[in-house]
Amino acid sequence: MEINYLKVKYFILSKFKERRRTHRDDDFDWDIYTLRYKDDHNITQKDYTLILKPDEYIFINDELKKIIKPILPLHPNCSLLYETILQLSPSSVLEIGCGGGDHLHNLNTLNQSISLFGVDISKEQINYLYQRHPTLHANIRNIDITLPFRLDIEQVDIAYTQAVLMHINTGHNYLHALANIFRYARKQVVLMENWNSHSFLQDIQFLFNNKMIEWDKIYFYYRDSPELRIPYIVVVSSVQLKYPKLKDYAILRRNR
Repeated sequence: MEINYLKVKYFILSKFKERRRTHRDDDFDWDIYTLRYKDDHNITQKDYTLILKPDEYIFINDELKKIIKPILPLHPNCSLLYETILQLSPSSVLEIGCGGGDHLHNLNTLNQSISLFGVDISKEQINYLYQRHPTLHANIRNIDITLPFRLDIEQVDIAYTQAVLMHINTGHNYLHALANIFRYARKQVVLMENWNSHSFLQDIQFLFNNKMIEWDKIYFYYRDSPELRIPYIVVVSSVQLKYPKLKDYAILRRNR
């Protein structure tokens, strides 16, 4: 979807005065999305481990490695996501669209010192999270990220999404969500999305140029999956990192 940036500039710089927003053009009805989400879990768990137990995987020498060989592997998406977050050594992490909570559980299993936070628009998803992980050590909130929201923490080191923003297509909700995510990220935002769904690089740069991302500097990097060579993760950072620099957005789109 092409974006009229002059129109959006006025819309965004109004500081989110519009409090009510719909989701009519999103990919899913979020009120009933959990039904599909559970079906996806049932299919995926036939080939991959979804919930890590202690000592099944270990993060060592900046790599995520499987210790117990007989178990099913992590999905390459998950392995890349966890490895990237752990390489950045955060003390606090926020997941946007935490769903059933598997990512938060697995991050906690891999590194119990990280303070974890999660938000999701669906109460049913959060109920499902507590069914799957009744003892999860994370602060979970029912929040619509396309609206202004307040957490019990001023900022986290890293905020991340995994297949969330790609499904937000109503009006300018996606841009509002992006701005809200960056408002809570102190150091990095890690994104694993369908890069054809939005012009992420251009849109994030637009928000930064218009002071909606309150970092002094902004840097764009990417990581690819060793198993698949795709998908790529995009790491947007307030400080320079050693990852490959993302200079050409077509790199992401060619591999979809």
